[in-house]
Amino acid sequence: MATQLKLRVILDDENAEKLILPSRPETVNDLIFEVKNKLELTYDMRLQFQDPDFDNALCNLVNMEDLPSKATIKIVRLVEYDLSSTSTDETVMLSDNTDSPDRLSRWPEVFVVPTFSYEVEYTLKEGNCTFEKEGKSLILTRDQKHNILEGMAAEIYKLKAYPSGEQIRKASEALVTKHPCLRERGSKTGYDGWKNSLCFKMGNYRTKLSRAGVKDVAVNAGKRSKSNPEASASRSSIKRPRRGEVNFLPNYPSGENKDTLETLRLAMVEEFKKTTAERNMILIHQHMQRTFALRREEIVNSTSPIADLKERWPALFGEAQDKNDISAARVAALAGLPLYLKEDSSAVFKNCKEEEFEEFHKGPVALVAVVDEDNVPSVIPFQPLSVSVILEDQVVMSHRSWADALVNLFGLLFALHLSYPEKLAGFFEFVQIVILNLDDGGRQLKPKLQALRNELD
Repeated sequence: MATQLKLRVILDDENAEKLILPSRPETVNDLIFEVKNKLELTYDMRLQFQDPDFDNALCNLVNMEDLPSKATIKIVRLVEYDLSSTSTDETVMLSDNTDSPDRLSRWPEVFVVPTFSYEVEYTLKEGNCTFEKEGKSLILTRDQKHNILEGMAAEIYKLKAYPSGEQIRKASEALVTKHPCLRERGSKTGYDGWKNSLCFKMGNYRTKLSRAGVKDVAVNAGKRSKSNPEASASRSSIKRPRRGEVNFLPNYPSGENKDTLETLRLAMVEEFKKTTAERNMILIHQHMQRTFALRREEIVNSTSPIADLKERWPALFGEAQDKNDISAARVAALAGLPLYLKEDSSAVFKNCKEEEFEEFHKGPVALVAVVDEDNVPSVIPFQPLSVSVILEDQVVMSHRSWADALVNLFGLLFALHLSYPEKLAGFFEFVQIVILNLDDGGRQLKPKLQALRNELD
């Protein structure tokens, strides 16, 4: 007689479902397939269970033999890209982290001045005391100033390879705030000279790193010079983060090269040839993290069509959902935002009947909602049959929720380094900078976007 399996399935912090299976699945992948089928879940996942050997602490479910016939399991969703550079217990981000990421944070509100050499730190300490007592600025030797600029450039590069003028200004201001003895006489701000010196130092520092083979600056090497006068101008077509990306073009993980990462990519392609129940999602998750640098290199350096990227990186276009459904009120707000900004969304946000889908799923970037009403609504539908994400005339994802589809469209535009639709540039920029807070302070909002931000604040 087949053994019955009784499960309490934890969906998130507030929801859990009771699930009874008439027979015990043979593998973990079979169980995942049953859970998705019975509970009508469409996203990829892995499972944890309360292990009685460890006082019911959660452990990853690897072998079905470890799962009691009556147990509590927890769903861990697998999401293909990271929009906020954060992760939770319920959501495992796949793409925007590597085992050794080059950068771990965005530009901070207050720049943290690094510690310099022992000799320089001692000199600054004495100089600060003298400045406090007598108001005298410190006169540095050439080597001491070089040490300060080198340390500042290294600290700035940890945050951003191509900082804006405003960010350089903030770093310079932080330097003289921490060490007031470095304030410049005759300067209105007290740090104008430091700002200019840091601008030049960052250029020299990037050149040094480029020669060492650091990819996010080496990608812009080979520009016009005395030895290469026919090349493009040094400031043309600079490849740099456009939307506050933390790791724009990282180096390969330690111990890996292009060939070894290509092997992992091919292994993922083979996994996606299997049925959903047979796929090893834990393996895919690990390989997606490991191959992030290879994927970014391919996306940034080439102009491969979306169809080719979908074939080479199928996991990037897999089903994914936001942690919680966005409420109808928020959907209405998002749908109304283009109207407020006086932007035409008709070419990007489309609605149609099921039999009309073939006519509507064309375009470089679009969300196409299939509805069953007799009269197709002119606004965003709250209960569509499906919502398809369209990139370069290709259906790359489908969702049940318009909000989930929008989140994933936004993530794909980031992951694939694609431009925002021209007619909705303000909408996407507002979502990026104001709603998702994906900005490092280097971009100034357009007046109408800033006005709306001020109203919301």
